[in-house]
Amino acid sequence: MQMKFRLAALALPALLLAGCTLEPRQVLDQLLPAENTATVETAATPQPQTLTAYATAALLPALQQYADTQQVALNALGDPGAVDLVAMDHLPGDLVEGVDVMSDTLLAAAAARAGVTESTTALPLGRSLYGYWANGSLLTSLLGENGVTALQNADWDEWSDFVETLQAWLEKPGAATVTLDGTDYTLPETRPDTLNATGVFSEPMDRASGYTAAMLAAGSDKTADTLTGPLNGVYSAVTLEWDNLAQSDETAIFRRAKLTDLLSAYGSDACQSLVLIPFKCELEESDLSTEEYNLTGLWDYPVLADVGYVTVRAGTDESAQKAAKSAVLWLYSSGEGENALTETLGVITPWNTASDTTTLGAMQIQQASTGILPGITVTQAQADALAANEESLRDSTSHTTAERNAFTREALLALGVTEGEE
Repeated sequence: MQMKFRLAALALPALLLAGCTLEPRQVLDQLLPAENTATVETAATPQPQTLTAYATAALLPALQQYADTQQVALNALGDPGAVDLVAMDHLPGDLVEGVDVMSDTLLAAAAARAGVTESTTALPLGRSLYGYWANGSLLTSLLGENGVTALQNADWDEWSDFVETLQAWLEKPGAATVTLDGTDYTLPETRPDTLNATGVFSEPMDRASGYTAAMLAAGSDKTADTLTGPLNGVYSAVTLEWDNLAQSDETAIFRRAKLTDLLSAYGSDACQSLVLIPFKCELEESDLSTEEYNLTGLWDYPVLADVGYVTVRAGTDESAQKAAKSAVLWLYSSGEGENALTETLGVITPWNTASDTTTLGAMQIQQASTGILPGITVTQAQADALAANEESLRDSTSHTTAERNAFTREALLALGVTEGEE
């Protein structure tokens, strides 16, 4: 079953479900500009036999599904500058010279379906939930009934105290009390038999989306003044992760990621028992430069993050561009392509359809109807710089003011803001 919904405004920006009786192709027809006489359906070219592509691990399954269903040979390379189609987790920016979608009739039709109305070389693939993921049954065994909900609604002080208490408990189990959402919960005297954790966190699969709350806290005027406080809060969250890191990804309780990352890495069946805890930063009232968000919302609502973009690389020959365009149009216009997005990647599409055929898919739709934080948009280069900045803290053992200031300064540079900027 496919469910469609539209953006709507709540006390916090959120997605609301709305009924839609039109089929995807009918929606596309309505979105096409009046002067454009071609549609994806009437103008599509015959499928090519080979597609040379660069795709990140999270997005590759959709291209592989295209190749399998359309009997196309997929040649996946590691250099985005040597392929016909590029699928990246973030905007490609200057890393790839792409075809302007508005210069091509078929790509413009696809852009119209996604609500893209301005010149761009990258088409969005959708959005998915982002935060800390953990096994729901395991958390319940540690905290008892309502513990997961209390974790989701915990403030920063409660969350950070819980993490530090849990890490100490993992090293030496014994009854320990934590306060979450104003209620006390007691960790058990002994480890559950199924728990093999060596630390609270594994390394994140996506870091850039973790800057969403900081960017939203800064409001519309993003300067060094409005961002320094919120980015200091991200520093606290990142150092909390490094200080309580598991020995391996397999022996951690929480992993920061987009749902799409997890589905690609572990498969859908293995992920259905997961629950989502929002990514929390150390924020104070003085860090807010906007009235649109409050601290409770920035702590309690998960991010609905961009999962990635596809770009048809410019400068290739006609057959190569035809191969790349065919893959894009399959994703954007066919039922199989939409299934690759909503079920294989687990996204809410740019035209607001989603699948509720799995537990996590239904949960994502429900969460989107309740409240989310709209994810930030950054280039791949910016995302890489933010990740490198967090990585620089890996071996830190003494978190000083100087270290925090250096982290925040580098984060500002990665986001394109200088300290002297007003």
